[in-house]
Amino acid sequence: MQLSQFVHKPCTTHIDAALHLVGHLKGCHERGLSFPISNSFHLTAYYDVDWVSCVDSRRSLTGYRIFLGGALISWKTKKQTTIARSTAEAEYRSLGTTVFELQWISYVLQDLRIQVPTPIPLHCDNLATLHIIANPVFH
Repeated sequence: MQLSQFVHKPCTTHIDAALHLVGHLKGCHERGLSFPISNSFHLTAYYDVDWVSCVDSRRSLTGYRIFLGGALISWKTKKQTTIARSTAEAEYRSLGTTVFELQWISYVLQDLRIQVPTPIPLHCDNLATLHIIANPVFH
């Protein structure tokens, strides 16, 4: 995320960092990617937030990873568009982003006639957010 946020207006330091990264990746070409062999179409999602991670803008950093049968199929890291006043608020916003992506993936799999077991596990590490989710008063 640190490097990708400067894609639109990179400075020479950003270009140098990108070239260094490309050099590192070229040196690791023998490692490759591996995907587990699985007949399972279980979706699993993990999300997290780094609250107020950007000291300049005070915006939080959202990230999620979605797995299908143990293979990573979707991921995202992005600064939130609004400034959250608490960790719970930032986590709850991130939850929404992750759920939208899960819904889209579920619809694509349904169009492909692939049955996705429900409910889809969504892992969170914030107790306040879990309490908000569990309490129907907040919905």
